[in-house]
Amino acid sequence: MKIKMEIKKYILDYKFNSLFIKNLRLLFLLLIVPIMGTVILAYYSYMNIQQNEVKSYNESIVSDTMAGLERIIKEAQTQMIYIGFNSNVELYMYDTSEIKEFNYKVKNISDMLRLPVISKDYVDSLYIHSHKSDKVVTIEGISDYSNFGEKDGLVQYYNQGASSKNRILLTNNTRKGYPKKQLSIFQNIRYGSTSTGVVVMNLKMEELIKELNIGKESHIFITDGKQILFSNDLEQIAASIDSIEGYDKLNNNSTLIYKNYCLSSKVNSDNGLEVVSYLDMSTYQNKLSTLRNVMLIFVLVMILITIGLGTIISMRIFAPIGTILAAIKEYSSVLIGEEAILKEKDELMYIMNTIRKTVDKKKDVDKELSERVRLLKKAQVVALQSQINPHFLNNTLDTMNWMAIGLLGGDNEISEMTSALSKMLRMTLENTDTIITLKAEIEHCKNYLEIQKKRYENKFEVDFRIPEELYNCKTIRIILQPIIENAIYHGIKPLSNKGIIIVEGELQDEIVELVVSDNGLGMTEEELQALNMTMKRNFIKESEHIGATNVNQRLKLYFGDEYGIVIKSKEGIGTKVIIRFPYITD
Repeated sequence: MKIKMEIKKYILDYKFNSLFIKNLRLLFLLLIVPIMGTVILAYYSYMNIQQNEVKSYNESIVSDTMAGLERIIKEAQTQMIYIGFNSNVELYMYDTSEIKEFNYKVKNISDMLRLPVISKDYVDSLYIHSHKSDKVVTIEGISDYSNFGEKDGLVQYYNQGASSKNRILLTNNTRKGYPKKQLSIFQNIRYGSTSTGVVVMNLKMEELIKELNIGKESHIFITDGKQILFSNDLEQIAASIDSIEGYDKLNNNSTLIYKNYCLSSKVNSDNGLEVVSYLDMSTYQNKLSTLRNVMLIFVLVMILITIGLGTIISMRIFAPIGTILAAIKEYSSVLIGEEAILKEKDELMYIMNTIRKTVDKKKDVDKELSERVRLLKKAQVVALQSQINPHFLNNTLDTMNWMAIGLLGGDNEISEMTSALSKMLRMTLENTDTIITLKAEIEHCKNYLEIQKKRYENKFEVDFRIPEELYNCKTIRIILQPIIENAIYHGIKPLSNKGIIIVEGELQDEIVELVVSDNGLGMTEEELQALNMTMKRNFIKESEHIGATNVNQRLKLYFGDEYGIVIKSKEGIGTKVIIRFPYITD
């Protein structure tokens, strides 16, 4: 527990500038960097191995599919060549006369065509087209070429030309009333150099998937370089090869890993067909994620162990310096204060600069003390001078008051202003106490406001909202009147409309807050910053007149630096001045 507390203190106090933290970081790097390097190297090595395995597996899928496709094509071509050399088929191909069912043993031809359909699940149908008779023989019998339901497939084959190597096409099966894609293999029937017709074998897509033994872990595409002829994803059949994601980045007979999938390609040089395997790597990525998580846990454990060992070693190295710091901090109130270490580069700089800073601080304190003593002496002289015949001034004002009443036949504005001024002078000159009640301060302000209201002909209104329970609390003299005076002269006087000044008060945590707000011109951001900088001075300068700065400094000098005033203002909206002093009743 003690070690944890010390570690926390070092981190909070020195903000990672401490020699302790620097040593800890160095030890941490020396220990953890090799471990991290080894783990990262192992992870990427395993990832490369996994990628090579995926590529090899995907290439084997392509090879197996291509081998199965070549086997099916070869078996189909062998079967169709055998059909073409059948004597009945040969006779049928050469005859141009009217064909009837009993001629040329057509039933035997249909039975021969039916045999592959029965023996191979993936074979859907076979038919023979004769060029001379322009008839088509199917397992159902003979029909005219012009009325044949799958004529479009033959047209598609004939249109590509006799020189084309492409003997496998994607055609439409319309025998069941609606078009359905099928894979058709075409084989010319030749006797010598003459082509007399063609044998066509149609393959079932669903059964072909089973025959090629295509699993669900990958997507297989058989293309002719332009469109997809076959796929275990039946919805992709007849689509452009560009619909295969990443195909444009794939070369023939190559393999690539792109994003989260693996693509492999293999092309048959004889017929130009290409087999593409699209393998989703999510399964392998899950394995890599598991490995990554294991390595991450290992690294975290090693980091904790490294921090523990580094902390112990760093604390032993730091122990002598800590002893020196403890001796300095024991007299920190006399020297430069404990918080000063936060401003140094590290503990060594702190120790080296302690004496210099202490001497500099002592010089500043002596200079400030001398200035305050000088101002105090001057204030005492002013106070003594202010006590000379105060009653003479009050008596004179009273005489002027009665003369005004006598001349004007009763109370009037002159007598009221003279009376208010007399009361203000009596409080200022006769009351030598620094501390007065808040009630007396408010009465002083109201006398001042009586004079200003006469002068400005009710240009403004002042609303006092101070609770009566605060009236008996003690404060220094003349703190409200200068603030209200500033509000009148600088905020409300330039207004064309009537101004409003609100004086509020409340007690919060044994602190009295008086808030003077107005709806005057307010201050710009620059003016507010300049005023705040002025109020941050440590003592009142002789040249400063009574105002916000004067009130702020007198509150700080008498009650402490945590008290004073805060000014908030926005141009065109108004100004708010918050006066804070302790709640004292005795």
